[in-house]
Amino acid sequence: MKNEQFCQRCAMPMTKPEEFGTNADGSKNEDYCCYCYKNGAFFHPDATMEEVIEGCIPHVVPDVFADETTARAAMNQHFPTLKCWKKTGMFISCKLKDGVSTEDFLAASDKIQEEYLSKCKGFVSRQLMNIDGVWTDWVVWATFPDADNSMKKAEENEAAMKFTSMVGEIIEYKTYPLERSY
Repeated sequence: MKNEQFCQRCAMPMTKPEEFGTNADGSKNEDYCCYCYKNGAFFHPDATMEEVIEGCIPHVVPDVFADETTARAAMNQHFPTLKCWKKTGMFISCKLKDGVSTEDFLAASDKIQEEYLSKCKGFVSRQLMNIDGVWTDWVVWATFPDADNSMKKAEENEAAMKFTSMVGEIIEYKTYPLERSY
């Protein structure tokens, strides 16, 4: 049996190259299928897990599941385990540009929090740390699409642009599925 991969948004098996989504640079995306993700963006980025499930049901009944009720129950149990629907941590560590003071950066951080992040769909929490001049910004989102959309829309927000204009060297930028919060 082939080593099957499944879309981390809709659970579709991806066995052929054309079934994989694409990144912004056109390369194959290993996590999402061609029906969920193209050119580095989700189709219907604001769709909820429930809406995606409802969209999938006609494609799996009767071939995979006998009826809609069984399909919906199985998907409601499985989908929360997919990367897309887990809480997502966005981890960014950086150094500030020369001449940017801690006070100015913290003021910009407060402003992006108040005027942008706290109003974004799916925002959960944020922590900002400074260890020996390396700033770490850890933001938790309800889902991966929420994190992805917030980053794309940040370019349209004045407070977000002011905050990012103070960042010099980016040391690390990653998103991680959040396994557990305490």
